[in-house]
Amino acid sequence: MMNIDKSGVLSTTLRILGEHSVCDNCLGRQFAWLSTGVSNDERGHSIKLTLSMIADEQIKSGEKDQGYTIIKHLAGRGMFEPAKLIAAKYSIEYDPENTCYLCSIHGDSIFKRIPMISDRMLGLAKDIEFSTFLVGSIPNPTLVERQDELNARYSILHSETLKSHLNRELGIHLHNMLKKEVDFETPDIVFIYSMDQDEIRLQINPIFIYGRYLKLVRGIPQSRWDCKKCKGKGCSECEGTGRKYPDSISEYIGVPAQLFVDGSKFKFHAAGREDIDVLMLGEGRPFVVEISEPRIRTPDLEQLRYDINDQAENKIEVHGLEIADRSTLQELKESAANNVKEYRALITLQEPVTGDALKRTEEYFKNIEIEQRTPTRVAHRRSDLVRKKRIHEIHLEKQDETLLKGFFKVQGGTYIKELISGDDGRTNPSIAQIIGTDCLCKELNVTAIYSEMY
Repeated sequence: MMNIDKSGVLSTTLRILGEHSVCDNCLGRQFAWLSTGVSNDERGHSIKLTLSMIADEQIKSGEKDQGYTIIKHLAGRGMFEPAKLIAAKYSIEYDPENTCYLCSIHGDSIFKRIPMISDRMLGLAKDIEFSTFLVGSIPNPTLVERQDELNARYSILHSETLKSHLNRELGIHLHNMLKKEVDFETPDIVFIYSMDQDEIRLQINPIFIYGRYLKLVRGIPQSRWDCKKCKGKGCSECEGTGRKYPDSISEYIGVPAQLFVDGSKFKFHAAGREDIDVLMLGEGRPFVVEISEPRIRTPDLEQLRYDINDQAENKIEVHGLEIADRSTLQELKESAANNVKEYRALITLQEPVTGDALKRTEEYFKNIEIEQRTPTRVAHRRSDLVRKKRIHEIHLEKQDETLLKGFFKVQGGTYIKELISGDDGRTNPSIAQIIGTDCLCKELNVTAIYSEMY
């Protein structure tokens, strides 16, 4: 005959049931990491069934006292129907219980709420497009405290938390109803259930749309630029608009994208930025627009491209739109300072220079590293740092005696205007320094951005 005193699982179960009412689900959870391939409910039921069989055998073999005690615990605090039948058979009296000490809130087991909770979750998500989901929960503090006390009192080492247990059971139930997959890493939506408040919150995770934009007119900032004086509230200086500039690239792209997928807001991320007076040509600048709480996750990107370009009225143009993810955004940010960019500039000279001076300058800037202190023109909004940047090559063509056309291939983040002028020595060396006369950038265009991403 089995010696219950030496069986950790069985003896611990009897000690627990000697003091607390525990359902099959919660009993199985105390030993969740012992054995695999069964649910906590099945595990708990099996433990109780094993004890009831041992008790019945003991009663039949004459060890009635211990057998009666086990049946009394199982039928009462164990709420175990087979033990209740045995108790009735042998006229064993017990105090009936119907609420579990470890999972009941206001007399109702949290696990019995699962079908109702699942229906409410489905109702919240009925108009939202998604293919993957995840379930989370906020546990009841009292139940958490009870489990912690139980672990300490009975030296329980293999238990699972109520939160983890409920999340899994809810997830399984929803999976069977939705026929959609659970995703623990990047789910489209997350249901969060508060046990204490009996409330459900739906978290709709953002979508990311990658593309490239061309800026075809000057005078447009990349991001919204509010009036400094009123900070966007509207004043006489900005004629009540609250804006220093009326539009921005981020809004030309982000607003139509947000509306297209029925999102709540957007964030615009780009691989660097061009100055307001600089065009972005060639294949364009890589960007990612992040849209919060989209109700549509698989938009018609060709139609979105058309909408953005149509509404921008030839000021900007986007192409190559595709659904991306957060890792694309991270790569975009990380590569911005290390990619290679090409520029075309018109450069005015204080004094005429010879063809030899142009060739000497071109040779000097072949694959060298320069140092650029934060330019004077942006020092008010950027940290005063010295940055080292790689100049791959430049070409200079004379247009007239005091006008050059310049072609530049440089590391991302290089300040071209200051590379030309020197910015009073803050960029060293500079074209002005090597060519031997003051130089200023009259016009600048970005013509290519080479990224490892695309």
